[in-house]
Amino acid sequence: MGQDGKLDALFAEYRGAFPDPEGGADFMPGLWRKIENRRMEISRTFRRLAQLFVAATVFLIVLLNTASMSSTDEGETLYSQSYVEVLAADYAADYSRVLPVGDSQ
Repeated sequence: MGQDGKLDALFAEYRGAFPDPEGGADFMPGLWRKIENRRMEISRTFRRLAQLFVAATVFLIVLLNTASMSSTDEGETLYSQSYVEVLAADYAADYSRVLPVGDSQ
């Protein structure tokens, strides 16, 4: 018996040990059920991860907001002036340094 004969015998023995499954009436529905179960499992895993990330983000936002509010001594007075008011006050301070304050005559 040559190499081809030994290989054919090995294949025949393998086919005998693991016969081809016969496709029954429930083959395709069973296959789709397995596929859907696996898809749902993956979907549940991603949904749980997304919920975890959203919860962690909300927690960090609240934590950072609390930390920033407690770190400012002025609290709400920090933003009591508008941008224009701050610029006008700064401009007036610069302008008063250039011009003489009193009458020099």
